[in-house]
Amino acid sequence: MDVEEDAAEVDAYTPLVTRGFELVPWQLAAVDAWVKGFQQPFSGSLEVFTGGGKTLLAITAMAEAAQEEPLLKVAVVVPTEALARQWIANISKFTNIAADQIGMMGAGGKADLHQVRILVCVLNSAAKKLPDMAADIAPLMLIVDECHRAGAPSFARVLDTPAQFRMGLSATPDREELDENGEPLVFDEQRVGKALGGVVYRFSLKDAREIGWLPDYKISHHGITLTEDERNKYKELSRYVDDLAEKLRQFGVDSSRAFSMQRQQGETGDLARAYVGATAKRKDFLYRAKDRSRVAAKIVSDAMQSRTRRVLLFHERVAEATDLYQQLGVLLPEVKVVLEHSQLPDSVRKSALAEFRTGEAPVLVSVKSLIEGIDVPEADVGVSVASSSSVRQRIQALGRVLRRTFDDESMEPKVAEMHVLYVAKTVDELIYAKEDWGDLTGDAENSYWLWSNDPDAAPAQQEGPPASPRPTEDQEWERLGQRSPAEPVLWEGAFVGQEYSVDTLGNLRNMHGTLIANPQGVSQMVQAVRKSPGGKFRVTPLHRLVLIASDGKERNGIWVAGQLSVPFAAVEEPLQAEAEAVDVETLKPGERYLGPANADGGTFKIRQKQGGVIEQKVGRSVMFALTESEAHPDLAANAVRLLAAWKSALDFGLTVKLNGLGHVWYEAEGERRFLVSAPGGFVWPEDP
Repeated sequence: MDVEEDAAEVDAYTPLVTRGFELVPWQLAAVDAWVKGFQQPFSGSLEVFTGGGKTLLAITAMAEAAQEEPLLKVAVVVPTEALARQWIANISKFTNIAADQIGMMGAGGKADLHQVRILVCVLNSAAKKLPDMAADIAPLMLIVDECHRAGAPSFARVLDTPAQFRMGLSATPDREELDENGEPLVFDEQRVGKALGGVVYRFSLKDAREIGWLPDYKISHHGITLTEDERNKYKELSRYVDDLAEKLRQFGVDSSRAFSMQRQQGETGDLARAYVGATAKRKDFLYRAKDRSRVAAKIVSDAMQSRTRRVLLFHERVAEATDLYQQLGVLLPEVKVVLEHSQLPDSVRKSALAEFRTGEAPVLVSVKSLIEGIDVPEADVGVSVASSSSVRQRIQALGRVLRRTFDDESMEPKVAEMHVLYVAKTVDELIYAKEDWGDLTGDAENSYWLWSNDPDAAPAQQEGPPASPRPTEDQEWERLGQRSPAEPVLWEGAFVGQEYSVDTLGNLRNMHGTLIANPQGVSQMVQAVRKSPGGKFRVTPLHRLVLIASDGKERNGIWVAGQLSVPFAAVEEPLQAEAEAVDVETLKPGERYLGPANADGGTFKIRQKQGGVIEQKVGRSVMFALTESEAHPDLAANAVRLLAAWKSALDFGLTVKLNGLGHVWYEAEGERRFLVSAPGGFVWPEDP
């Protein structure tokens, strides 16, 4: 290597350092928590409110990692092209890394980790290419921004990228994720949490408000009214949704579980898919409500009257956003309005964002894409024209406008406005029952308005939100004195948690039908509330409290009946070889059975009538096993032995299964139990 090449090599690996900014104490604490790590140093996820400076936190973390490994390379994974370009600009501005050492992969970018020190990747391309590309790159730091996105099955491969240093960033990293047995997973156990590390630091919107991190702001909630024709159509759609919900209940499925039940086969899965489709159709109808655009346009027009503002509008549908864009153009002829959505050419989208940032176009209408990640601190008015029922999305939209700007004595202090539109007296109001927005953002900062269909009428101010949430689980835990009640007490909070059922034998199952191995006395809790054995219940996610709904005369409402000491665990299946080698010679009826848990020989019911009968259903017909048979005396003897074993162990009706080894077994209190050996099964009336 000659002198020039040697100098170039040294220059290419000058240790990464930050420049042009300083972190405040809470941000330093966040970086320090990541350095200490989750289970191992330099790992973990940061749950930071949108506007908390996640990019600067990550850049500082890069510098910390580079102190450990001066030859460090970094791969940053982001969900969109716009966010990728923003990251590249910030890395160039706030670090000493030369522009030719920062590359982009995806959305037309073809850079490679072998060519650059920092590679910013769009998620869909990163999932396909990054794990293989990084196989021979070390040391490497992997940063996944909006990391909840990476948990989707189509993108999760990006998490396999080999990296010594790993960081996740999101305002709301949690996904609703279940294990293979249908049991809920906390973030640390989810695919993203396991790959990047659990949450090591949290900084919420409420935290930001309480420490004065946010600019001055006010939030106005606007209820719009459906026209008479729209109201009739909405009622029709809602009746169909309600009918499907009732059919799901008849199959033992609460409609809140429909989304997770869509993958099931058979009529239950068909109903779940139909229900999800019907609710989506109703939501789409509400997105298109006529007065959304009219009220949004009036809000923008009023905002532009007072002083120069930078207004950002969020919509869910391209067609309606385009109509609104055109309507604003007519209403505000002297103000340049631009439109940004995924169906526009890249050049048009980039130009719209650039013009909005510089102020050339002070009004930007966007569709979804700006909810996640785009940094536009200049925006001081936000209008959520339409949004999903996701609390996550609502918080992210707020963060776009409540973004702190760095102090500049030449500038007026930022005063932000956020306007949220919803359709009054519809399911749009349910988001107010999910989150206490007054607690989150401050009661004094929120106001509520109701608009009529009359275009000339001013909105009427309301006393409060259209719906209020029940107390949170933590608030109820405080009310209970942070201890499980000795006797069932009424639960005043939201009916939250994973749903389970318990049968009359004390067997617990989740909604996927998985048998629970450690029932922890829940059967007795259910009976204490419902005054009869068996039924459904829920387990809350934070404190594992057992909630039971009852409509009985003595106990009506939702009750908290106890607490699990440990999470539920699924019954473990024995290894096939071990199961097939099980010795039942010494087993007594009712003892634990570790043999094969199949029903290859059939499923039967033992009923108490006539002193005990073995029943089998064949189509619509019912047959009873014979206890006497000249043609098959051995099979008739099996029936006699089974009934004798049943009487000695339980003597009440139950369902039993005959496996491939000829063993009859059943389930009780979360375990499989043996009854009798019945090789060949039983003889039935029509058998020759």
